[in-house]
Amino acid sequence: MPRINLLPWRETLKKEREIRFGIITGISLAITGLVVLSVHLYMQSLIDYQQSRNKYLETQIKEADKKIEEIKKLEKDKLRLIERMDVIQQLEESRPQIVHLFDEFVKQVPEGVYFTTMKQKGDKITLEGVAQSNARVSSLMTNIEKSPWLTNPTIGVIETTNKGATNYKKHSISKFKLEVTLTAPKKEETS
Repeated sequence: MPRINLLPWRETLKKEREIRFGIITGISLAITGLVVLSVHLYMQSLIDYQQSRNKYLETQIKEADKKIEEIKKLEKDKLRLIERMDVIQQLEESRPQIVHLFDEFVKQVPEGVYFTTMKQKGDKITLEGVAQSNARVSSLMTNIEKSPWLTNPTIGVIETTNKGATNYKKHSISKFKLEVTLTAPKKEETS
């Protein structure tokens, strides 16, 4: 006798397929979720790592900026110190100049010339005085031109007056104003 299966095998097969499809779909969704989660976690770890590097760089940049500011301040201080040292060095070099100046005046001033005032502003010296004649003033200027310490004599004013006239002789006096420049001679000239 032939056997006839009266069980609903098609429905059972359909249910088995649906269950397998559900299991495969669930496993696929779980695997997809795990892949998405792992990619997300990996990307987040890369972002966190980059942010930590950025923070490190920012702190290093801030420290470098502070050091740059300190360096700029030190350079300003250095420039101020160099300027002070230059001023001190100039003062040290110019200290014996006043001695040389008066020594040169003693050497270069001819007889019959007298100074009434002397003013110095920087390296410019203004001399006012009297001389027995214009020739004496001219002689003074010639002597100054030969001097290693005094240069550029420029006569500003020269007036001749008849003061001190007597019955026998007239004496004329020349009042003058003279400007000269004080210069330090080269080393071989002063030796």
